[in-house]
Amino acid sequence: MLLLAGCQSSPAVPTEVPVTAVPAPSASVAAVPVNPEHIEASMVTVSGLPDEEVTTQQLIRQLGRPDSIAKGAVECGSRLAVPKGSPNGDFWYYGKTMYEVSGTHAILCSFNVTSGKFRGKVGKLVLNQNTTLEDVRRYFPEAAKEADKPATSRAGEEMSLPFFYNGVPMDEALILLFKGGRLQAVEFFSPC
Repeated sequence: MLLLAGCQSSPAVPTEVPVTAVPAPSASVAAVPVNPEHIEASMVTVSGLPDEEVTTQQLIRQLGRPDSIAKGAVECGSRLAVPKGSPNGDFWYYGKTMYEVSGTHAILCSFNVTSGKFRGKVGKLVLNQNTTLEDVRRYFPEAAKEADKPATSRAGEEMSLPFFYNGVPMDEALILLFKGGRLQAVEFFSPC
């Protein structure tokens, strides 16, 4: 299921974004990514809140106790800043939505939009149970092309939007999972 998503490497997620050659750079001309369809972390909100770490107390106040907990399941690809040598983190599940928890810190790893309980936003693009692949294609036409073919590792269509930080490409990506052209879930991918 979604448990290993953060630990799996995905050929669809670029580790580097090539840049186009530009004529002799001047103060106003810089290298531009070939695929300018990327997102900054600050563009992503979930249920109206920025995508960022919260305390487990805040998480419990907001969502209640988790439906289930997978103890020590976070082996790699952690989104939390955990000190080296720390025990593996846990996954807390709220239905099909998953948070990574380490000590008193938590961060969202994936959320399911089919129930309507969770919804996200990437800039102006709303991510909810009514979002279609065509909606995403309007904002990210190049990235949406990869969703035109079924994913090799799971059923349905999959596309990724690479994260940049202050214009610099990161290894992380936002993965959108579709079934029959309709959004099902959103995952935050971080490689091992």
